[in-house]
Amino acid sequence: MPRRNLVWIFGFLIISIGAWAAAQGGFIPPKGPMQFIKGFTSDAKDYDNLALMIDVMQHIDMNYVRQLTPTERRKFIESAIKGGLNSLDPHSSYQNPKEFTNFKKQSDGKFGGIGVQVVVNRDTKRITIVSPMVGTPAFRAGIKPGDEIEAINGEKVTGFTNDEVVERISGAPGTEVKLTIRRRGTGRRMDLALVREEIQTEGILGDKRKNDQHWDYMADPVNHIGYIRIASFGENALKEFTQALKSLEEQGAQGLVLDLRNNPGGSLETSVAMVDLLLEEGEIVRVEGRNEEPRIYSAKKDGTFFTGANKIPITILVNEGSASASEILSSALQDHRRAVIVGERSFGKGSVQRLYPMESGSSRLRLTTAKYMRPSGKNIHKFPDSKETDDWGVRPDIEVKISPIEELDWLLARRDRDIVRDEESSRLDQAERAAALFGPLSITPGWSGPMGILPGLADTATTFSTMPRPTKPYQDKVMDKAMEYLREKIKAPRTT
Repeated sequence: MPRRNLVWIFGFLIISIGAWAAAQGGFIPPKGPMQFIKGFTSDAKDYDNLALMIDVMQHIDMNYVRQLTPTERRKFIESAIKGGLNSLDPHSSYQNPKEFTNFKKQSDGKFGGIGVQVVVNRDTKRITIVSPMVGTPAFRAGIKPGDEIEAINGEKVTGFTNDEVVERISGAPGTEVKLTIRRRGTGRRMDLALVREEIQTEGILGDKRKNDQHWDYMADPVNHIGYIRIASFGENALKEFTQALKSLEEQGAQGLVLDLRNNPGGSLETSVAMVDLLLEEGEIVRVEGRNEEPRIYSAKKDGTFFTGANKIPITILVNEGSASASEILSSALQDHRRAVIVGERSFGKGSVQRLYPMESGSSRLRLTTAKYMRPSGKNIHKFPDSKETDDWGVRPDIEVKISPIEELDWLLARRDRDIVRDEESSRLDQAERAAALFGPLSITPGWSGPMGILPGLADTATTFSTMPRPTKPYQDKVMDKAMEYLREKIKAPRTT
């Protein structure tokens, strides 16, 4: 072999050994690989910070009480990334492959499942139903907010995460999933067999349902006042919103309530398009970013509802749960004096997040890159150092404050009115009311004794055809104030 080739091989070995030593922590630990590499770059600032992270990992590898598994190492890195992003602002985040898959299911507006939102209760650590979605298998089965999932297909879910529960409940439409549910308030257990469907979330809802279970958007037929609740700004929301406005216009609506309470936001484009349906002209929102020219979204006259002689007064209901796209819609109509805001000050989320693909597209980085500005030029976003007296969010024109207890009552009453009741869910309701009336005895599903099995009182109640509802109707103070304002405006003589 020529001597020149031996020199090349020997040199390659020396470089390889040096690189290996650097990768193992260097010749003088904890001198790590990034500290080795940074000597060859003119910009050492980022490498100093990255070197610190890698050195921490090396100390964990060498000195932690036990060896981490590959899954645990991945979790450590992801937690570090998420913690770092959270230190920037509450809205920048990282979605690992599993989280990103679940996010796509939700953002697409449809997926195979039974239609429930779940969360791990902070106090009980149990898998708890936040809300069944209207018209889904879960709704038809009578599953309610506060119910707890104890088992899925016979598998106990103790210690499961939200993602693990969602993964097991989701599946191909037409397949069956079996749930063991613990009824809220009574402890009564039920085994339900539900057939999965393609779940399409509702973005637009009314105040009550008609006999055919479709939404009735005319909340006050005497004064012809419409009511539209915008639950989300997803894929189908704009189409549903347009249909609702068209229905109200055809019915001769004289006033309109838009309910944005507890709406966390969604698509910028959808919120802009919704404003455009109610505003003939003028700026809707301005988006200002660090690395891009300001984008100005403006309304156009074509396609606007309730214009000219048909122009009607509008109220918008907001609270501290109204954020982002909700604030774009409400602030635009407020600044152009097209609507009066009723309720409490909104959340103040006026930042724009952009999704960046990571790991060949299997995960995503969600990073704040811009901010929203109102047509008036005021800021929407509430920064960490913002004061209550500063301009952020949407302040109500008519302030109506409610207590936490009143808000809980409103949420429960609202969920109860949303339920699509059929024969099966009515029987479950009767059982729950019996359990509430008869007390702890009804929790026991059955007793064994010399006379055989005695059914529990809650089960016996399902044979009763009628039972009084124990709760009285909830009075929505915010809604009442908005309706009062609209009735006065309708009665007042119109000026041209």
